[in-house]
Amino acid sequence: MEKKRIFPKLLIKWYRENGRNYPWRTSRDPYKILIAEIMLQRTRADQVKPVYLEFISKYPNTRELNKAPEKDIREYFGRLGLLWRAKLVKSLAKELVNRFSGKIPQSRDLLLPLPAIGEYIADAVLCFGYGADVAVVDANVCRIIKRVFGLVAKGEARRDRSFKRLAQEMVSSGKADEFNWAMIDFAALVCTPSSPKHSVCPMNEFCSYYQNLKLMEA
Repeated sequence: MEKKRIFPKLLIKWYRENGRNYPWRTSRDPYKILIAEIMLQRTRADQVKPVYLEFISKYPNTRELNKAPEKDIREYFGRLGLLWRAKLVKSLAKELVNRFSGKIPQSRDLLLPLPAIGEYIADAVLCFGYGADVAVVDANVCRIIKRVFGLVAKGEARRDRSFKRLAQEMVSSGKADEFNWAMIDFAALVCTPSSPKHSVCPMNEFCSYYQNLKLMEA
């Protein structure tokens, strides 16, 4: 499909001009990526940034994190409204040290059973930490795909494998990280849940959602 070829090119071009800059995006350390992704779930990136920097400074690796009392970890995650995650993070550090000598597994099958890690975080670690050509898909990414491609979800979109497959088809070898960051930023800055910014959207010409809006307004 022509749209699948054009979309990633326009998206990455938009990202290179408008993408946001965060400290976890300049690192290839799987541990730092893992901590960032755990903090970023359901939390604004700008809110995460100062907490993340302090946390990484104090606990720069899994071994240091494993030594930390749970109450100390709770102080950081409490600032993000993620207090309940502190126990999971403590359990995660313990497993990583005891089972993997403190290293972050480079396999999805090994990552998924670990505490605090779901499909999204596992894919993010593989892509951003290990350079794997993997699409990282959450509800925000699904919203973009649904609108641009007119894909109808069977149930919850992020659990519909057709969304993941389509995103994966658009990932270019060696550019997965850029594509995924572009999707994240595009969802946050342009293709927002309400009042999407059509006036600055580079996808207008072929976006199913926008074209349907124009027909309704005609």
